[in-house]
Amino acid sequence: MSIKSKVISVMMVMILVLSTSFIPGDSASAAEDLNEQDLQLIEILTAIENMPDEVIMQGEEAIKIYLENEVSFTLDLDERQDLAGVRKASIGSIAGCVGAVGTAIVINFTPAKILKIKSALKSVGGATKFVKAIKPYYQMSREDKLSKTASLKQAVRLAAKDAGPDAREALLDLFGVSSVIGSCSAAFGK
Repeated sequence: MSIKSKVISVMMVMILVLSTSFIPGDSASAAEDLNEQDLQLIEILTAIENMPDEVIMQGEEAIKIYLENEVSFTLDLDERQDLAGVRKASIGSIAGCVGAVGTAIVINFTPAKILKIKSALKSVGGATKFVKAIKPYYQMSREDKLSKTASLKQAVRLAAKDAGPDAREALLDLFGVSSVIGSCSAAFGK
């Protein structure tokens, strides 16, 4: 190997090491200070994560009642409402994101898919760890000039990197619903 090749190899390794040092490695240190909106997103995801299988198997109405009873804030889940309305009503706010996630769970997903999402949240270390990780990954992706949709999908993939492919896919399905993309990308940053 020539000296020029060795120098290039060393430079590439240094660039790789430096670039990975800016990626949040531990979600606990990625965003220690959680605001009220972050806590609401954690609360709805924790409610999904802890939802009894029996409730899931009972269907939409039982899921709706369970979610409304499990969160400490008003969660207007109306299966007749247009999901795009959730986004328009509170674009730019985490409340819109929380409402879109809750409505998507009630309307868009079968019990089998909800069970996968529930399992996925557990496999990524829980709702708190997931929310702490997703926000900085989203912001990093936006700084890299990715679209809001691509940034949210990349943030979900990175936040769920330690989970299996099925868990990542389930979370991507949840955060891939158009109203969730619109509301949550607005809530996570630019």
